[in-house]
Amino acid sequence: MNSSTSLRIAFLDLDHTLLAADSNQLWMSYLLEHGLISDADLAVHEGYVDDYGHGRLDFADLLVFRNRIDGSIAPGMLSEHLERFAVAVLLPAIAADAPALVAGLHAEGLETLVVSASSETLVRPVAHALGITQVIGADSNPGLGWPCFGAGKVHHVEDWLARRGQSLAGLAESRFYSDSHNDLPLLESVDRPCAVDPDPVLARVAAARGWPVISLRREAVPA
Repeated sequence: MNSSTSLRIAFLDLDHTLLAADSNQLWMSYLLEHGLISDADLAVHEGYVDDYGHGRLDFADLLVFRNRIDGSIAPGMLSEHLERFAVAVLLPAIAADAPALVAGLHAEGLETLVVSASSETLVRPVAHALGITQVIGADSNPGLGWPCFGAGKVHHVEDWLARRGQSLAGLAESRFYSDSHNDLPLLESVDRPCAVDPDPVLARVAAARGWPVISLRREAVPA
């Protein structure tokens, strides 16, 4: 691998960035459709989604909930449904221009890494389809002591780099593409932050700071 003085990396968020949807909401809806969770389970998850949008999410509590849901399904059945879900639901939700963005980054010579608060089982199919081999998910490094969410994403990225003898500050170039104000800590830690189909809070921050704002979708994004 290149030395830290020449390494250029683009970090990319998953949900509502590379995907034009939230992978966990899609998964929960799929599970409900197949009779594997209840309407009450879905309502609980939607409550977490609402908390996320308002910047008050208890991420540790959400992880317990998600692990309980997946743990309630027999492992063999879970694997089978995850494969079906990826093909039928998850991959079709990739934002229309996400492949072009990733291909462009690779053409520029940047390495790419998806950094997501979703589990690797949801992150990896999308990353693989886009030609990205490296991912950090919510369950990638549970022993780190920080959730891969909010400021925790910075710690996960720094840990990932440190195991390669590198750091964010030592990179020749760093970029981060995200839709969410919850990702401001990592956006503020890279050389070139980019807001992708941003939520209202991130849109205001990007405008105030002169950050680029792009869309990977070909339809209007709700305000």
